[in-house]
Amino acid sequence: MALPEYLICMECETPTYVFEWADGKVLEALCPMCGNDDPASFISEEDLEELVAAEEEDEE
Repeated sequence: MALPEYLICMECETPTYVFEWADGKVLEALCPMCGNDDPASFISEEDLEELVAAEEEDEE
């Protein structure tokens, strides 16, 4: 996966531009709104779209 322009905090859904990325995954990130700094709690816009699409399919 290419370097995303920003990541989305899964705690408060705020985009963040403060992160480190390597080998297709988040190494470090910091949410400016809630202060979340757990790399596992951030997702790229592309991954979020896939997640939402999968949830919509499950609802059908």
